[in-house]
Amino acid sequence: MSAELAVRVPNTTDLATRQRKAEGLAIALRGATCDDAEQYTVFDEMLSAVAREKAEVLDLRKSYTAPLYGVIKRVEGDFRPLVSSLETCEAALKGAMGAYRVACERAEREARELAAKAAESGDAENLVEALTRATEAAAKPDARATTTFRWAVKLCNPAAMSREFLVPDLPALEKLARAHKGDAPPIVPGVTFERIVQIGARK
Repeated sequence: MSAELAVRVPNTTDLATRQRKAEGLAIALRGATCDDAEQYTVFDEMLSAVAREKAEVLDLRKSYTAPLYGVIKRVEGDFRPLVSSLETCEAALKGAMGAYRVACERAEREARELAAKAAESGDAENLVEALTRATEAAAKPDARATTTFRWAVKLCNPAAMSREFLVPDLPALEKLARAHKGDAPPIVPGVTFERIVQIGARK
């Protein structure tokens, strides 16, 4: 792919001349009305002329762009296997990292629930242990990747859903899930939400 690409460029003077002519006609036709059969015939002839001009211009444009599209298609084909392999690697890494962060969040939540119960019962030893586990689980790994938690639709049971989502309207459910904040999932009868994480790679 080191060969130089010779790019043909159109005659801009010719294009400018055609553009001025087309703009003049467009101005002349602004607000035009057809009042009788004779004028209809005139307009029909003008329409044919405009259509021929447009077809000629489009063919001319294609004569310049078609070779470029061919080169673009070839180059994209050359890069596609490498990009696909890198995307596969990226997805695997994000999947593993995301599962770990979800597990950490779950462990933190469970530890804090145990801490709350220990505090209610006056169990100081288990309270300290639970809070220690919660703190460890909440610690962010030393990493450059960004982490964004959100809710996503996992399962729908139309028989138990409210009329608002009876279609079911999956885009609406996904929008609701994305906008929802907090540790608890959105409450929609018949819909099960799962906690997922989005990992954004930084260069």
